[in-house]
Amino acid sequence: MSNNPDTEDLNEEDIDEDEILAMLSPEELQELQSEMDVIIAPDENVPVGQRQKDQTEKPPTGTFDHRSLVGYLYWEKESKRMLEEERVPATQHHKILLEDAETHKDNTNKDGPQAEATLKDPLPKREQITVNKLKIPKLALNNIKMTSRPSGNETNLESTLDKIRSNNPSVTEVNLNNIENIPKEMLLDYVNALKKNKHVKTFSIANTGVDENIAFSLANMLKENRSITTLNVESNFITGKGIVAVIRCLQFNETLTELRFHNQRHMLGHHAEMEISRLLKANNTLLKMGYHFEQPGPRMVVTNILTRNLDHQRQLRKEDWASGYPKCFFPA
Repeated sequence: MSNNPDTEDLNEEDIDEDEILAMLSPEELQELQSEMDVIIAPDENVPVGQRQKDQTEKPPTGTFDHRSLVGYLYWEKESKRMLEEERVPATQHHKILLEDAETHKDNTNKDGPQAEATLKDPLPKREQITVNKLKIPKLALNNIKMTSRPSGNETNLESTLDKIRSNNPSVTEVNLNNIENIPKEMLLDYVNALKKNKHVKTFSIANTGVDENIAFSLANMLKENRSITTLNVESNFITGKGIVAVIRCLQFNETLTELRFHNQRHMLGHHAEMEISRLLKANNTLLKMGYHFEQPGPRMVVTNILTRNLDHQRQLRKEDWASGYPKCFFPA
């Protein structure tokens, strides 16, 4: 054997690897692959789960059809739904009729073939109950009071306005919430009529389309009215200027204890919230406010103001209660 290195290099170049691999059988190729996996170090950049070869070479047991699977699942779901809908509980009237039929059957078992012929139809045809899964009987509709307005608010606008103008003592609460298509002129008439009214305690006009002009009228009304304790203008179209105008007039009003103006169409904004918190410092009677402040600063200021007003009202009640008893009840 020759030891010439040029001959060795020439022999290595003449080796045809593809031809050798083509001559190997599938079993020999698999064995060669196994030996190569042991000799060659795994690539560190490849994830651990992908370094080994796939050892789950199992032939499929059947054909897979996605559309058939989805169709079967849909059919199974619809079948369960139809079965649930068909399980309609029997009404009390139906149970009574069935019990009467069973009693009648027991009493006529001894009467012979003629009685058995009559039992084929124990219930009259006009009393047979047909259960339809699409038309379930509405058992509770008899107790529901139907109204002429979709909102369900049956307040008579004209008569209530006349009573407010005449200062009728029987009207202490005016609720116009959710009434559809109230004319703006009528809302202004209500607000103007409340300026001189002395008996209305609660005025609610939520979701009635109140805009900024009516809000300014409400502010002027609060300057003169001394009977309203609760004002609700939620879910309307009042802007930040209108709300600030209402809050500004509270420094002249010592009767209002609850004000609700949440869920307006337009956001009040940071400037309006800061102005509200500043103006409320001059009011000592407001105890509840229905609004969620977006800014944490005004929110904390208003919370402290309402807490202060509640404590002030508690002190006033304590003084009124103490003034009705002799001083001997209170040790020095």
